[in-house]
Amino acid sequence: MGSLSLKVRYRPIRFGLCIRSGDIAALSYAQRLSMTMWGGYFNPIIPVDDTDLAEALIKLFRVDVLWPVTSDSTIEQFISAHAYLRNPFHQNSLFVGRPPDDLKPYYVDIFHPITRLYEEHYKKNTMPNARITVLNWRPDDPLSNLILSAYGGFPSPVTTGFDYEEFVKANLSPTIVSLGQSDPLPDTNKSSFHLSSYSRLFIDEHYSIRNNWRHSGLYIGSVTNFADLLNFWNVRATGTPLQFYDPVFAARLDQRRDTWLEILRQRPPGTLPSDSSIGLWHRQDAPIADPSIYGANIMDVGIDSAIWNGLNIRASLVYFSEHSVLAATDKISTGKQRISFQLPSKPLSEARSTYNQHYVVSIGMGIGLFGEERQTLMTPYLPALNEYYGRNLYFEYDKARVEPESFGIICDVNRSDLSLDSLDVGELISRIFKSFNIDAEPSKAGLVASQLVRQMGGLGGCRPFKITGVRKLIEKYKPDQAFSRGNATNIIHDRDTTGNASFDRHEYLHIERRDRGSLTTSQVFDYMLKRGVFRAGLKFDCPSCKLDFWTSIDDVRSNATCEYCGEEFNITPHLKDGGWGFRRSGLFGKDNNQEGAIPVTLTLMQLNTIFHGKMIYTTGMNLTHVPSGKKCETDFVAVIDSHPGETEIVISECKTRQEITQDDVDNLRLIADTLKAQNLTPFIILSKLVPFTADEIARIRTLNTQYERRVIMFTERELEPYLPYERTEKELNIKVRGSSLADMADATVQIYFTP
Repeated sequence: MGSLSLKVRYRPIRFGLCIRSGDIAALSYAQRLSMTMWGGYFNPIIPVDDTDLAEALIKLFRVDVLWPVTSDSTIEQFISAHAYLRNPFHQNSLFVGRPPDDLKPYYVDIFHPITRLYEEHYKKNTMPNARITVLNWRPDDPLSNLILSAYGGFPSPVTTGFDYEEFVKANLSPTIVSLGQSDPLPDTNKSSFHLSSYSRLFIDEHYSIRNNWRHSGLYIGSVTNFADLLNFWNVRATGTPLQFYDPVFAARLDQRRDTWLEILRQRPPGTLPSDSSIGLWHRQDAPIADPSIYGANIMDVGIDSAIWNGLNIRASLVYFSEHSVLAATDKISTGKQRISFQLPSKPLSEARSTYNQHYVVSIGMGIGLFGEERQTLMTPYLPALNEYYGRNLYFEYDKARVEPESFGIICDVNRSDLSLDSLDVGELISRIFKSFNIDAEPSKAGLVASQLVRQMGGLGGCRPFKITGVRKLIEKYKPDQAFSRGNATNIIHDRDTTGNASFDRHEYLHIERRDRGSLTTSQVFDYMLKRGVFRAGLKFDCPSCKLDFWTSIDDVRSNATCEYCGEEFNITPHLKDGGWGFRRSGLFGKDNNQEGAIPVTLTLMQLNTIFHGKMIYTTGMNLTHVPSGKKCETDFVAVIDSHPGETEIVISECKTRQEITQDDVDNLRLIADTLKAQNLTPFIILSKLVPFTADEIARIRTLNTQYERRVIMFTERELEPYLPYERTEKELNIKVRGSSLADMADATVQIYFTP
């Protein structure tokens, strides 16, 4: 039984509202529907028949649920192709109950922020600071679409079962403004709320996942153009403050535009010049004729398909509230760890009418299961695995939603506690490969390496293998050869003909707790004995066959049988001073090259040092590229959550002295190319305990491309120090970085390809 500190965040469900391109009526209804959702202001509207744009919007906005705004076979097929964003409500409506008066939404709606606004500002205040405005306009107003998106409107109560506009009027005493077809649109300011504002009240943006590429300003377009209206909604949904301006209706929009531009120009200056500029957004194929009419310090922002790729504009992660909680952990019968915790107080109304509403509980796992290498709470950000996470980490397959840096569960507001089970690391990594049409299963060499890590007490316990002399000792003696303690410590010391000892480089290496002082060879050898790498016994000559005879200390008896001739004799007369001998044991007790696992553990240790707490791994796997049937092996796989929303995966080839062949290179290239995806970046590590040859370097460099550096090369020079490039920088007189996989790939180019 233990405990674990978690970060719990409550946030809205992010719907991707699916429509057909050109359907302005559906676009208008999608906007009205979003305005009834608390946080719906941040929902993207997705034109499903523009496949590339639709896929980009799903990834950019990290959509939780795809929802059809209209009944259409194209929309239904598109949603069916994204089963990992399936409807979690088990019916084809966002509202439950009997129409028209007993319908209730399945999502957390604006009832909550409006109720909170009433309690905090209106209930006991006859003169509230915030002025509420409800704008009415004629349906045939030529600016109808713009007015809806800018000032807000709600679906008919017949559709929703609840009259949101009347609820606002009853609780917040708004000013009702009727807009004529020639009237200028009213200004927007901080003290005047419109219906479109309620959806984003009492909402915060997460500091690490926010849209820093805002360029607040104007969207210049046509109020009758579908693409302009769609772009305007989706850019604002990322968190970018924006107003729509159509030059055709300058008489009605100029006053509102000028007030908005003045507000923007009064902002405090930003860090960069672009932070203070005013963005003029428009379709790339509809350039602005004369940008100078909008004043100085203008930035042109043309919108094309590339702007939604996640590298330019980003969608902010918004939430209602955030809390720290303490979870209890316990091992269950399946061998997994179960974490259980009470949900903290929610920023939601407890009215009975809200009991069927849903929101997302996001759980940040903190340091996770510290010291546990076979089970994990880490959930790499691969939304295609939502169902797998739901079935294995949670217990409802359609309610799980993986998020950058956290794991989300779609819950109803009545839920008061949660329990999660840990994931098996090997199975998780196999499922990642499976999602890319690659079959993966543990290899024999991988099982050996995994057992070695467990025998040594985890990756940290493998540190003695960093010592050159330890590796030489393992390699020098065969399993049936005994050696003395003195020979062992001398080999570990590894002194050359000039008197220099490689062991001196490791005097500060930590292998276990010790008194102050430098590490000694005796301490290293004792540690290896305790971990079962070597075992102790007695040496003497057999009186019958005269061959050296060794018996384990566990098997010592007065009468012993010679392992060579089978003669039984009394060992007592044959004992002599200094008769202790040691042999390889455990995994190293058989002469089948188990030491091949050592470069694997050394490479994994370097990655673990850099990415501790952000990495899961499994040793060797046999991979089958299903489309081609090509089979290959990787010596280990590491999955690293390096940045919010980005996952890196490492495949590898680790050798002692053997050559990196062309087949090795071709196999790794095939797998790496298959794994490339929007939020999954593959890297290839090749490591050896000796220098690479010129032929190997020539083969390996082809794994990089003109625009992609993904190869990382290590020798013992990089594997032995605490950090990879401590020795490299001194030997080559260069400066390289190694804090990320991309840094190490750049360092490899500098060291090997453009020295």
